[in-house]
Amino acid sequence: MGVTARLRLLALRVRAVLARTFARLFMAVVPPRQQALVAGLPDSEENSLVTALALARRFRGRVVLVAVDPGFARSQLALVARALGVAEAAGRVVVVGKRDRGTYGEFLRSAVVAYTHGLYDSPRPAGRRVHANLWHGSGPKWNANANVSQRIGADVLATCNEPWGREVARALSMPRSTRLVTGNPRQDVMLAGTPREALAALGLDPARPVVLWMPTFRTSARAGSVGLREGEPLGEGADPLLERLVAGCGVAGVQLVLKTHRHDDDDYARLGVHTLTTDDVLGAGLTLYQLVGLADAMLSDYSSVWVDYLATGRSVALHCPDLAAYEKARGLNDPPLREVAGGLFLETDADVDELVADVAAGRVFRAGSLAATVAALGATVGLLEVGARLGLGADAATSAPAGSRADAMLDELAAIALERFGKDLGVGGSPSASP
Repeated sequence: MGVTARLRLLALRVRAVLARTFARLFMAVVPPRQQALVAGLPDSEENSLVTALALARRFRGRVVLVAVDPGFARSQLALVARALGVAEAAGRVVVVGKRDRGTYGEFLRSAVVAYTHGLYDSPRPAGRRVHANLWHGSGPKWNANANVSQRIGADVLATCNEPWGREVARALSMPRSTRLVTGNPRQDVMLAGTPREALAALGLDPARPVVLWMPTFRTSARAGSVGLREGEPLGEGADPLLERLVAGCGVAGVQLVLKTHRHDDDDYARLGVHTLTTDDVLGAGLTLYQLVGLADAMLSDYSSVWVDYLATGRSVALHCPDLAAYEKARGLNDPPLREVAGGLFLETDADVDELVADVAAGRVFRAGSLAATVAALGATVGLLEVGARLGLGADAATSAPAGSRADAMLDELAAIALERFGKDLGVGGSPSASP
């Protein structure tokens, strides 16, 4: 990292300390409004959109969604609301611009705040307030590095599993008192049962199985504060296993679809894989997690998306040819990825052939290894019926209801508020499509 980049990071850290100090002083003196405020990055982030809709159905007060582009955010909120069957709830959410005059004040005055990537330097709440860090997944990769300066002061973290959730809290310098709550809200969209015919809008055949490949990005000029390069870009060198997978899927009638990360600068053209960008998915009238929910199998690596996908009980495989390089550059959470999911790695031709054959036949790839991964990550990773399908006992299955992870999360927030303040801050209302 050059001198200019280091000075920029230092300036950002100093500004953040000053901003957090002011915010805490304000919150300690000025009582909160009966208002819930939610923010996500990007505006299509489904953890934030689903949370805003859940609050709109049950919160006893005003619900505000903060967005970079309010018009786009409204369209995405409506799309998610339709996917969840709660279209009326979208009308109760007030969408405001992040840079609008007064939005920072709305943040400071809100009794309940939830965000995915930090917001206004993420101060610890003071007074009768609860702040929730929705984040954007609790996967195997470490969530801090030299190029990212982030300190999250929220007192609650939403996560789909406890072991890596604790690591996320540690990486983001969250308080030791941070409470973990059931998540991720975006899984509600994944499990909502989007009609398979929707695949046709993406140029896919709804009648043929889909393997959705979602690798994390290795190189990006846009990520972090000054850009990132971690591990070995998958599009640069020869990869015999990927080439065998592409060929095998073609022969077996399986559709291999690459969904690139929004930050990814890698060029995958040489692989000849059906590739989708975020704009492609949204342009087809789908959300990202609707697409994830339509996949018959997930191929991934250090991304958190495959951990969310475990809740479907479908096939998961991991392709990590740069594991050592990525771990050295970025770092991995504890317990290590290979310890948690070593049985799901694709490392030989036989592994690739087994995956293709299982997906083509409608079988779960290495169901025993998948069950071991679910067990290693803990109870909140999947539904009760998933635990049963994979041969787990009831004690190893999730406590989250099949209906809504967002509601389970808000129930826990209400309980925390009751414990701390003697009031649920308006979060404890019964879910209703028309409150």
